[in-house]
Amino acid sequence: MQDRHERILEELLKKAGNERCADCQSRNPRWASYSLKVFLCIRCASLHRKMGTHISKVKSVTMDQWSLEQIQVNTVTLYKE
Repeated sequence: MQDRHERILEELLKKAGNERCADCQSRNPRWASYSLKVFLCIRCASLHRKMGTHISKVKSVTMDQWSLEQIQVNTVTLYKE
């Protein structure tokens, strides 16, 4: 199941606008704030973690496990408009 979740996130990363970190615009973000619904580079993900989970909930696209609920919400909304 986790492999399927990872594939969905990888597909989202291919969408226009997702190839860069939402905060600093660096290429190939590998982290996501699922509460803010944006992709992040490792540096910005670290800053988001320091802000606290009441502001931003951060996970790695490949190293963390995503729940089905997080995937379902984010497959629709996790992209830059």
